[in-house]
Amino acid sequence: MTIVIGLIFILGLCVFIFQKWIRKWNLYVYGFAILLSIFSFTQETTIINMGYVGLSFFFLVMIASTMAPSTLKKKLMGNRAELAVLGSIFSVTHGLKYIIFAIDYRFFWEAPLYFYLGICAVLVMIPLALTSLMFIRKKMKGKSWKKLHQLSYIFYALILIHVILINNDRFLFYIVLTILYVVYKTMTLLSKKGEVKKIKPAI
Repeated sequence: MTIVIGLIFILGLCVFIFQKWIRKWNLYVYGFAILLSIFSFTQETTIINMGYVGLSFFFLVMIASTMAPSTLKKKLMGNRAELAVLGSIFSVTHGLKYIIFAIDYRFFWEAPLYFYLGICAVLVMIPLALTSLMFIRKKMKGKSWKKLHQLSYIFYALILIHVILINNDRFLFYIVLTILYVVYKTMTLLSKKGEVKKIKPAI
């Protein structure tokens, strides 16, 4: 729990300070993340291959749209695509590490439910990550892109259930995060709906 909270704080601070540079040099940032992920994959246990880093990135992506108007929200929203891609890079490393572990120790078909939910989450995540890359996004119609990215809610649900079912010492922490996200997201959607109703058509 302490690791995830610390990572969220550090990553949020980095975005707050370096938001413009992250957007401008995003391909280099992705390349550095890939190198870190490859190194982490070769290690027995790290905060990357354990899934903490990927989860922290996606937490920032999830809460960005639910935050009250502020400089931090503006910066997080400005880097939302980059955060999602980075979270995906680190999450793929986490997923592959555990899939290979399950195959090596011959329990792939007898793993707990959260293992398969994690695999499903990664499969849903891949097209979302690829279409978050600006050079791919520009080739898509806006309507098609938005429709595809509605799958992000399924992805978030899979991730939240995945971490909750692990049932470790961070169980309560993830439950609280889930409740807070659902409450804030609901409030945000209701607020937007109320603003639309207030807009009167011009005569």
